[in-house]
Amino acid sequence: MDWRFSELLKEYQINSRDYGILLAISNKEELTQINVGDLLKIDRTTIGQLIDCLEMKGLIFRKRNPQDRRQNIVLLTDSGRELVETMWLKMLGVEKEVLNDLSGIQEKVILDIAQFIKEKNNG
Repeated sequence: MDWRFSELLKEYQINSRDYGILLAISNKEELTQINVGDLLKIDRTTIGQLIDCLEMKGLIFRKRNPQDRRQNIVLLTDSGRELVETMWLKMLGVEKEVLNDLSGIQEKVILDIAQFIKEKNNG
């Protein structure tokens, strides 16, 4: 499933890491660049470079944090928001295709494992 999603992302000249950044920004209001890096466990230098690239592609923009002018808040542009929504729907379609070929028990086991992994990563 991951390779199919990666192929979809290539159409937009981004990869799964870029999409993860866009998704993180879309799910939280006013994250700083440092917050995004911490959330995704990406070091400060790398997150800065990744955000630079996404900004050059017109998917995000930075604004000064009014509480701390040394920091930037990163926000989605309209294009970035549209891309996140489009890719989310496409990802759900790929997921449905893959899960459609499984029996009910197989699907439940996979979803339970995914939930377990998610909880372990967030805990």
